[in-house]
Amino acid sequence: MNIPSLSLEGQVALVTGARRGIGKACAITFAEAGADVAICDWVTSTGELDAVAARIEKLGRRSLAVHADVKKSEDVTRLVAGVMEKFGRIDILVNNAGVGDGGRSTEPEDFDLETSRARVAGRMELMKESAAILHLDEQAWDAVFENNLKSCLLCSKAVAPIMMKQNKGNIINISSVRAFATGRGAMTNYAITKRGMVMLTEGLAADLARFKIRVNAIGPGGIETEMMRYAWSDPERLQAIANRMPLSNNLIPPETCAHTALYLASDLATYVTGQMINVDAGLMVSLSGL
Repeated sequence: MNIPSLSLEGQVALVTGARRGIGKACAITFAEAGADVAICDWVTSTGELDAVAARIEKLGRRSLAVHADVKKSEDVTRLVAGVMEKFGRIDILVNNAGVGDGGRSTEPEDFDLETSRARVAGRMELMKESAAILHLDEQAWDAVFENNLKSCLLCSKAVAPIMMKQNKGNIINISSVRAFATGRGAMTNYAITKRGMVMLTEGLAADLARFKIRVNAIGPGGIETEMMRYAWSDPERLQAIANRMPLSNNLIPPETCAHTALYLASDLATYVTGQMINVDAGLMVSLSGL
């Protein structure tokens, strides 16, 4: 059989928000598949980003770790210039950097379980007596839109000319199953930005297809990342989510998204563009049956 290869040999990938979670998993998976990988994050003082770079190099691939806040155009310009200076090309972009509802910190030291429980309980009580729109915080709204959606646009815009010149490229946007939330579930800045990423994916796919650039999105469900610490640190919440994920009965590892990203970046997906693939262990189909 003539089955296309998953190899990324000779290619260069750029992954944003890559010090941990889905970004880290994508960077390492791409390196395992043969790519050189540039990684960035807005936090580099913890040593996590350098550790990912070291792991990539241990696999025999070249790496570049860059401190960059990808919601800032000047940082994106500097990031892409640095990648081009070292590698001379960019074949794959993974727009992974982002924040959760309210733009709150996901650093482990900033998390408190009781505060998290109280916040959720308070929000539920407010929604019983009030309208969601009255409680949307303008500052948090702007922070989530800039980190999740604007960053995706800026990075895609920066790499597009490079990929157009190469007449080849892949852009993979990490959205969320919450992009398809309905009713009050859609009334969060996070869900709205993630649906915006789906629309941007579709628009970019149509715009760039004639340059042989494919643009797709991945919709993670319950993934074991710091953003989901509120769930995996709370047995009651974890069980509630696990019950709705029949393929796993638990949160699933970030590598599941990385494997989907590898498929989308590889020759196996040569004619796949403008699509969103959910990686959620059956979460969305389970919810649709409620």
